[in-house]
Amino acid sequence: MGVGPLTVLAKHYGSEYAMVDYKTNSLNLYLNSSYTYSPRLQLFATLTFSQSKAELDQVIMPSITERLYNDFIGGTDLTHQDFSFDEMHEYSNLDYRLLGLSLGLEYEISAGLTWTADGQYYDLIDDQGYVYGDESGSLFIIRTGFNYDL
Repeated sequence: MGVGPLTVLAKHYGSEYAMVDYKTNSLNLYLNSSYTYSPRLQLFATLTFSQSKAELDQVIMPSITERLYNDFIGGTDLTHQDFSFDEMHEYSNLDYRLLGLSLGLEYEISAGLTWTADGQYYDLIDDQGYVYGDESGSLFIIRTGFNYDL
C-alpha cells in the first residue's frame, strides 16, 4: 500500500522552548486629602500618577519553516508563511503614564440622608502601542447621588 500524492503524514516534533527575561519597572504615587468644612460638609481630593515600562528580551528559537516545508509531500510551498520569532518580543512591550485627579464632596442634608458629588479626570499617554495600538486618551466622569442610612 503506497502513499498517494495528496496524503500528508503528520509528525510531532515535541516541544521547544527558550528562557526569556521579562523586565518590569513601575512607579505609583498617590496623594489623598480630605477636609471637613462644616459638620455637614466634607470635601476630598485624590491625585494619582502611574508610570510603567516593561519589555521582553528577544526570543531566540530555531526556525521551523524549512523543516515544515520538507515534511510535506509534493513540496507544498510555505514560503509565504512566517514561523519565526523575530518580532515576538515586541508584542509585550509596555510604556505608559496615567494621571488621575478626583474631587468630591459629601453634604449631610438630614440625619441619615447625604448628597454626594464627585468628578474624576484621567489622562493616559501610551508610548508603546500594544495589541490594539495606541491607547492614549482622556476620560472625564461626573457622579452624583444620595445615600440614605436607616
